[in-house]
Parts: sequence; C-alpha cells; structure tokens
Amino acid sequence: MNITDLQIEEQLNQLLELHPKRIDLSLDRIQSLLAKLENPQDKIKNIIHIAGTNGKFSTLKFIQVILQAMNKVTNAYISPHLVRFNERFELGTNTISNEALSSLLNEVKNINNDKPITFFEITSACFFLAAARNIADYTLLEVGLGGRLDSSNVMLPKISVISSISNDHHDFLGDTIEKIAFEKAGIIKPSIPVIIGRQPFGEALEVLIEQANQRNAPTFIYKQDWNIELKNNKICYSDNNNEIILEPLNIHGDFQLYNLGLAIASVIQTEATNVDTALKKNCHLDLVLPGRVQQIKNGKYLDMLSADNELFLDGSHNTDAAFQLNKTLQNLTNKKDLIIVLGMINTKDPKSYIEQFEDIKEIKTITIPNEESAIPAATLSTKLKDIGISVSPADNLETAIQSISKDHPTARVLICGSLYLAGQVLKTN
Repeated sequence: MNITDLQIEEQLNQLLELHPKRIDLSLDRIQSLLAKLENPQDKIKNIIHIAGTNGKFSTLKFIQVILQAMNKVTNAYISPHLVRFNERFELGTNTISNEALSSLLNEVKNINNDKPITFFEITSACFFLAAARNIADYTLLEVGLGGRLDSSNVMLPKISVISSISNDHHDFLGDTIEKIAFEKAGIIKPSIPVIIGRQPFGEALEVLIEQANQRNAPTFIYKQDWNIELKNNKICYSDNNNEIILEPLNIHGDFQLYNLGLAIASVIQTEATNVDTALKKNCHLDLVLPGRVQQIKNGKYLDMLSADNELFLDGSHNTDAAFQLNKTLQNLTNKKDLIIVLGMINTKDPKSYIEQFEDIKEIKTITIPNEESAIPAATLSTKLKDIGISVSPADNLETAIQSISKDHPTARVLICGSLYLAGQVLKTN
C-alpha cells in the first residue's frame, strides 16, 4: 500500500495533539517512552552528537560525506526539515520512505498510548528505533533546540560536537550568551571527547571549556588544537598530527570553511583512519546544502525575475548568521543592488537581524505561508520602520518578486529570515 505525503502529514498532526506546547524542554517524557521501546538509543553504536546555534546541519552533512567517502554507512537525524518531514530520517544513503515512516509513527504512537509528549520527543523516539533497526557504522544526531534538555540528549555518544554559538531562542535558552552556551554544553558527557568549532563569542568558549573540564571530557578546540584556513586558493586543515590540503569549496559562504574544518576534526577524533585519503576524493565538493546561501538557478520564482536579476535563498534567522551571510554577499565578485524579501517567526528579532546587512536597497516583507507563528507582513514592516531603508509589505512571495523585477531589474534578490520560509520556497518553486 502506497502512503502519500498527505497521509504522513495527517499522522504527524495527530502527534501534535499529544502535548499542549510545541516546545517543552524536558527529558522525562522521552526517557519513559524509550524505556517502553526497550531503549533503542542504547543499541546504536558510534553516535556523533552535534549542537550549536549556527552550522549544525552543514557540519553534519560534511561529516556524513567524509564518512561515506571512507565507505562507512551512516544514519542521520536532522532538524528541522525543509520540504518533507522524511528529510529528518536518513538511513544509509536514503531518506526514510513514507511506508516505513508511517509504520514507525503508528508503532511508537501506540506504545506511547496517548501519554503527554511533545512532537519532537516522540519523533526523536521514532528515529532512535529506526536507527537501532538499521545498523550503521556511525549515527549522526543533530540537536533540535539547546542541548541539555533536548530530546536527542538521551544516549552516550562516541564524540560530542559543538558548532558556532550565538544569540537565539532566548525564550528557551536564556538571555545571555553564557546561558545559551551552558545549555549547548549539556551534550558534553563525562570522559567523552568534545570537538569545539569556531566561536564568535569568547564567553561561549569559556563556558564550553569550563563544562568540559568539570566532566573530564577531552577537548579538541578550533585555533587551539586544530585550524582550517584558505591559502593560495587551497583549503589547509592542520592539527598536531595532520596536515591536509584540499580544493576550495564550491558552495557559497566563507563560514562553511569553518564547518568543514569542524567536520574534519570530528571525524579524526572518532579515531577513524584514512581520513586524508577519503578527503582526497574531493567528497567535500559534491555537497549541496539547500536553503544555505543557495543560489536559485531555475524554477518559477527565477522566471518571474528579469534576466539580469540573481536570486538567493537562505534560512538564517539570527544576528550572527545574518552577519556571516552579509559577509558572503559582500565577497561576491559581481556587485549588485541588494533587495531582501524577509519573512520571520514571532520569536525572532527582525531589526537586529536586518542591521547585520550592508547596502540594502529595499526590503519587501511577507508572511511565511502555512506557519502559525509567522509575523504578519504588515507587522514585520512596522518593526523595521526606523532602520532608514525603504520597507513595505507584500501580499505574498510572488507579488514581492514581481514588484522587485519591475523596480529593480538588475538587483540581487535575497529571500531570507527563516528556515520555514526557505522550505516553503523550495517546496513551491
């Protein structure tokens, strides 16, 4: 029997009804459910657990392609998805099928027996069960929110990995960088190595090191124990035991260099062998990262623009990610006016986000389609009224793009502000 995407959505909507809050950080509920499932998380070997504010997904995907180039089988748990929920469950080289996912959701829902549990908790339990049944050499787990109380944080990993930490999710993680870093550091386990990526805030690094020391967890830290940089148009990774020279990345974003470095450092710390040989296959050049400084080169939205426009899509939604995105745009060789199409959810700060960009010619605000927490386009424009840039709401994305094509036929158009928006664009393009 073929299961449709709509049927999967209906099953997932039923799970949303099991708890009144979409987010309620705790480990008690998922631990209880996992016990009923005979603790599948404890049957999974070589887990690589990845936390951070920015770069988790990219780091995970770089780790994945390196391990696969070493002929290792990987499972991966990714959050959030962009187009289809199935993207969250990667088993081997495939995303889970609708049929397998539907069966899994039903099984775990029945075992949970209508007990209160959040959507992310019960779907995390589903992934642990799937990964335990689909044996892999390594399983990559991306933290959903925070770390300490995230529902992925219920197992003992081979290594812990922490990417860039910055201000985000203040309502759940705390209102200072130190508090946020403390929550992210919650994935550090006693005596388990932790690999730490580039940190834009020194205060965050101090918290991570302090927490690692308290748990006697060996650290492997960017700029202290390993480094990556671009020299003479070559990527140079180095640590005390390795010097690896690679071809430069094809994807946009200077910050992706640091995510690649963190991935290389992480794979090396798993004690895997022949990492250098695997990288010489140029596996890092094949990586595609949807919704991460992605240039849209075909589809209906590009067709709405003039031949001299460019169209980019990025799911960034916090200040550090916006800062890095602006840096990438500024470094593009062909200079163009920048027009931003912005959609954000109501837990974000539009003004601080937009203030990270330089040389914006105009902003069009839209309401993210099919997202109940979206800031209405008119409200979003009002929040940006004092920034000294022309800002106006549009009825929808199509209207915004058509207006830009007419008024700015040679501009670079950037759709940004939310992964939810990025997903809608990819789904409907």
